Amino acid sequence: MGALRARLLGGVDLRVDGEPLPPLESARVESLLAYLLLHRDAPQLRQRLAFLLWPDSTDAQARTNLRKVLHHLRRSLPDIDRFIDIGPRTLRWREDAPLWLDVDQFERALAGGRLEEAVNVYGGELLEGGYDEWLADERERLARLHMEALAELARRHERERRWTEAVRCAERLVACDPLREESHRLLIRLCRAGGDRVRALRAFHVCATTLERELGVEPSPETREMYEALLAEAGPIEEVSQIRGTPFVGRADEWAELADLWRSAAAGRAQLVLVSGEAGVGKTRLVDELRVRVNATAVEARAYPAEGTIAYGVVTAWLRARPVRRLDRRRLTELSRLLPELGTEVAPPEPLPEPELRRRLYAAIGRALSPAGAPLLLIVDDAQWSDAQSLRLIHYLVRVAPSARLLVAVTARREDLDAGHPLGALIESLRALERFTEIELGRFGRAETALLAERITGTPLDAEDLRRLYGYSEGNPLFLVEALRADAPADTPKVQALIAGRLARLSKPAAELAGIAATVGRAFTANVAAAASGLDERTFVAALDELWRRGIIRAHGPSAYDFSHGRIRDAAYAALGPPRQRQVHLAVARALEECGGAAAALAPHYEKAGATAEAVRWYERAARDAQWLHAHADAARALERAVALADGLPPGPGTAGVQLRLLTALPAPLVACEGYGSERMARVHAKALRLADRLGSEPEPPLVWSLALAALTRGEWAPAHDFGERLRVRAERDGDEVLWVEADYIRGIAAYWAGDLEEARLHFAEAMRRFRPARRRAHVLRYGQDTELIVRLRLAHALWLLGRGAEADRERDAALAAAQGSTHAYSRAVTWLWAAIDAMDRRDSVQFRRHVRGLEAYLVDDAPRHVRVPMELFGGYLDVLAGRTSAGLARLRRSRDQVVQGEAPAPGLPGVATRLLLEGYALAAEPAPGLVLADEALGMGRGARLWEAEVRRLRATFLAALGKPNGEVDAELRRALTAARRQGQRAFEQRVRGTLAERMRGTLAERALRHDRAI
Repeated sequence: MGALRARLLGGVDLRVDGEPLPPLESARVESLLAYLLLHRDAPQLRQRLAFLLWPDSTDAQARTNLRKVLHHLRRSLPDIDRFIDIGPRTLRWREDAPLWLDVDQFERALAGGRLEEAVNVYGGELLEGGYDEWLADERERLARLHMEALAELARRHERERRWTEAVRCAERLVACDPLREESHRLLIRLCRAGGDRVRALRAFHVCATTLERELGVEPSPETREMYEALLAEAGPIEEVSQIRGTPFVGRADEWAELADLWRSAAAGRAQLVLVSGEAGVGKTRLVDELRVRVNATAVEARAYPAEGTIAYGVVTAWLRARPVRRLDRRRLTELSRLLPELGTEVAPPEPLPEPELRRRLYAAIGRALSPAGAPLLLIVDDAQWSDAQSLRLIHYLVRVAPSARLLVAVTARREDLDAGHPLGALIESLRALERFTEIELGRFGRAETALLAERITGTPLDAEDLRRLYGYSEGNPLFLVEALRADAPADTPKVQALIAGRLARLSKPAAELAGIAATVGRAFTANVAAAASGLDERTFVAALDELWRRGIIRAHGPSAYDFSHGRIRDAAYAALGPPRQRQVHLAVARALEECGGAAAALAPHYEKAGATAEAVRWYERAARDAQWLHAHADAARALERAVALADGLPPGPGTAGVQLRLLTALPAPLVACEGYGSERMARVHAKALRLADRLGSEPEPPLVWSLALAALTRGEWAPAHDFGERLRVRAERDGDEVLWVEADYIRGIAAYWAGDLEEARLHFAEAMRRFRPARRRAHVLRYGQDTELIVRLRLAHALWLLGRGAEADRERDAALAAAQGSTHAYSRAVTWLWAAIDAMDRRDSVQFRRHVRGLEAYLVDDAPRHVRVPMELFGGYLDVLAGRTSAGLARLRRSRDQVVQGEAPAPGLPGVATRLLLEGYALAAEPAPGLVLADEALGMGRGARLWEAEVRRLRATFLAALGKPNGEVDAELRRALTAARRQGQRAFEQRVRGTLAERMRGTLAERALRHDRAI
């Protein structure tokens, strides 16, 4: 056992020989371990430790608690006796125990004057989130030392004129204590001394906003003097009073309910609250009041209606508001998928299959956002515009850790939640878990209107003014705030007119800057706005400050600005007019590109600017970025937009090549959203083939593979086989073993559904012969499946049908064993799905139930349709097995209708649904509908041919049950026998023979009975 590496600054992190240990079981275990580490110079009496950790308990209870905590610590820390001397009366950290402790490293670095090392070791407050009394003084001492080190390091860099490093230290100092005005002044001074007036101005804006928002005070005269000196450098400034925040009035019931939800969450009941209402009704203001009053650890983000949805956009905003660099390198590597700025500190992350990516990324995000045990308030403003991936993460956070001290507060307009909106799905899912509450806000009444007016103006309104104001505003708080501004025109009946009036009174540079900022469509950095505006620094500083002082924009997050309300953004954009809007979109696109903006944000700007070629290029890149995160719907939308725009490019081979490349990439995200049978997929395939023929080029393997799966889904086995052969030829030419396996899978599955089981077996066996576990990830990343699992279970089913039971059992067991170790959830689900079908064909109800349970474990809210539909079919079949025949048959019929009458999401699924319903009719002894379905099945194809022998055998039993002539029944059984022999299905052949034998025994017994009666 090597040395223990322990971090106590920030969250507790323990490692032995570089390997992380599991998290400790409770805050008390962490507290005990930390106390022993920090006081290892002397033995610690058990009695004293018990009192320190449980000061409100009796001595006996406290000592009992200590024994329990020691037991938990022993389980968490391997070979604990090497580290802690556990005696009957005392505990002591062993002097000879190998140890690296961050607190020691921090203090030694300070003592040696190595300030850079010290501030890098300091990962956060001592035992962040812990509240034991013994921690308070030591935590405060270490935090003070850290801040002093940062300040001294900043001054050292200042003396050496290393402005970038000095500013970075000052920014970290501000982040440590945002209410410490001295740190803000240091940051302003360093930015200004380094020649970055824009950054200095933003530092003041953040300072003033923070003090007003958190404490209700203005910056001190000393700070304002620095601000005024900064503005003086920009030239004459129009005198404008700074607009302060909106006072909070009314909402007593809504506030009480929200406060109760926070108390519940803080006590360990994670939940989601939606504050809903029309635009301008005060949703954001209510949530902000919660953040201020409870002094919560709060992380905020806003979603935007701008085109170009960015996957994990809300989560990324959360992460940028938190100090993520204190995490270990493994988690930082995962977060760099969302935060490219981390790329200079960690190795590039590897591409991962979707389930593995989600598992790793969710764990890293959860750790980054968690305040180490303290209650957490996550805020999403305008959640109706949120990306689906961020909403899915919220579901994960609440569902996976229901006892977390977490409240997610989102604001949204209900009228913008269409059917199928991801926020609606999140709400319904958490409502079912009793983890959702909605607080709906209405407009103010007359009394609240009067109170708000008095708070804003400082004097009560007379009755006539109140009547007129309430009549115009109808109690909408945003209208009231705008109408009561000192420079607002009188008796303006529309809130947009009031806002337009405010914008019209801006100086020309400020109005221009407002239009540019509005064109960005989301929160913007000063760098982007400056680059797009083309204003010189002095003019830009003055314009930016004017917008801030007039309350048009506000400081947003650690480095950006945003409009104080979405309606102000809309008005500023409309004021530009269409011709100017096109010019500004181009300027914004180039500024975003220069500043490293996301491709999904860039592409719509180039499109609206009329720069079609650039828009196509950036939409294609946006699709790649989305696919990197498995944001399939976003990727499909971006590629489809690129395809549509490419139609407008100058015709020629170059444009056709671009279009073919886009169409080749499109099926991958599209199939994840809709399956291979959709009309959208058919259109994409047809256009891609036409382009390839026109160019005289060979389609790339992913497109051919997609064409094969689409043909299989439509029940076109021969074309699918031909596509598989084209893949084989390409694999042989390129020496591509992964593609060769996929080609054999395609040819095998085409033969399987066509009923040629021996050819299917040969292709499946060849695929397994060529498959190598080392190439498993290549299969998953290139073709979206763990091919071993998919093929081996089909091989097992084919072998069983061919009468090779022992071999079938081995392949089935190997597939199930491989599925247990696979990280690819979709392929595991398909394995259980086909294991269940195999068990149904074998009439093994015990194994059928077992495999359905395995499939249920995969079934999440966003499971693809080609998994959800079979699961519903299996549910109906289980109902029939359990004797709930009416309900079960209804479920089976309903699910079958979906895939037979509509689009089948997967190959052969109509045949599977028909097979299950026929078996359900047989079990339920309902021969009349069974006979009708059997007749339909014999003529439908689409996978039913695989079970022709069994369909005919069941048809014969239905005929017999309905009292049809023996000759008709026996003839159908003979046709069943012929079908089984033709397809080589020894298993079904034996079953048909068994049915014939039963009928023969029945016939002989009936003849004997008649003979006896005659005698």
